[in-house]
Amino acid sequence: MSYIKTVFTLSCIVGGVALLLSLDIFQRQRHQLISLISKDLKDIFRGPGSQSKERLFTLDELEKYRGIAGSDIYLAILGQVFDVTKGRKHYGPDGTYHFFTGNAGTRAFVSGDFSQQGLKENLDGLSLKDIQGIAGWVDFYHQQYTYIGKLVGHFYDNNGNPTEAMGEFENLLKQAKQKQKEDDEDLRRFPPCNSENKVGVSRRLWCSENSGGIRRDWSGVPRQYFQPGNSQARCACVRDKGPPSSGSSTSNNGDLDNPNMKVYDGCEPTATSCNFKD
Repeated sequence: MSYIKTVFTLSCIVGGVALLLSLDIFQRQRHQLISLISKDLKDIFRGPGSQSKERLFTLDELEKYRGIAGSDIYLAILGQVFDVTKGRKHYGPDGTYHFFTGNAGTRAFVSGDFSQQGLKENLDGLSLKDIQGIAGWVDFYHQQYTYIGKLVGHFYDNNGNPTEAMGEFENLLKQAKQKQKEDDEDLRRFPPCNSENKVGVSRRLWCSENSGGIRRDWSGVPRQYFQPGNSQARCACVRDKGPPSSGSSTSNNGDLDNPNMKVYDGCEPTATSCNFKD
């Protein structure tokens, strides 16, 4: 009987403490206690099925999770909210990336503008490379931290459905992946040259079967390559034998006749290595 009485008393005490901690005036103490509980136990306290349900956050709600007074730390990117509490060293009040927490600053992940004006969701004017960079950050957080829900606003509506802005992002990401595929194919077709600079003395460009880190069974010759869509030329190793890589020409000059290629001034057209004096 005394055992039952003891258990009943302890239950009352625990229940009373839990009730008190649920009050707003004890918010700080509540956050401190929760921060000491392991993730597995937190999941239990959240209730059955909680892991299968996405939580929808408003920006005001998200701002409460910045690691202040021991609270959890949440971060949003592309409208997806992640629990980065385990990275408190980096995301806590004294951390390098604290400005990202409790905020909606997708643009800042690639713009480098960490001011309050830079922490925003609008992606207008970002390059396709920037769009790929954002997608890469989202993948990183999915791999390294815990996804917990969505931020209502720019990318998701009040019901957690993707907005038009998210559709635009996905279309841009498709374009970025297609552009990356085309650029990779272009690099394989016209690999970068090897280069060596001796400041104030000379510059050397040359081709080999591994120049540009692309292994092949030919060396090629250096050319200025004016790739369509790029404002500056780059040095490319161009095949000087065999059929051209594109078109219907029966030439046996490789890609030497490509109109986007130009011989470097002071370099022999058939030379595999070019030296220039500064």
